[in-house]
Amino acid sequence: MDTSSSGTGWRRFVPGAPEETAPAVESAVDAVPPVPDAALIAAGVEMNGRLVSPQSLRVEGEFRGELESKGSVFVSESGSIEAPIKARAVEIRGAVVGNVIATREVVIHATGRLHGDVETPSLVIARGATFNGKSRMYRPERTVQTQAAAPEPRA
Repeated sequence: MDTSSSGTGWRRFVPGAPEETAPAVESAVDAVPPVPDAALIAAGVEMNGRLVSPQSLRVEGEFRGELESKGSVFVSESGSIEAPIKARAVEIRGAVVGNVIATREVVIHATGRLHGDVETPSLVIARGATFNGKSRMYRPERTVQTQAAAPEPRA
């Protein structure tokens, strides 16, 4: 089989031609960025309970319970979470079952699956991703201004 590549990541299949191995080209959208100083739930690890992390968290294994992070939560393709998540940002490439609250953004990549409600100022859902739930988006700067501008009740 001929897998000629034109340098763009596309390969042509020709039946009967010898197979040629081409380097795998990963899309920039789905490329997993390195996460410095992030806690890790490694592949093959199963955790249950309540986890509160002061730093970012990368989940490659399985987690069930409650999850809260002051940083970001990254769910890899092999990762799965059955828990409500509260974090600054959440990126989903694997499976999440539970409500997600993120103060910055939620990104569901093409391989990601989310079954639960989302509350965030920014929601990105890539083509091919699965999202079953309700979303509530807000502008945090307006919420803060509204609270500051509201007159205090007089006694």
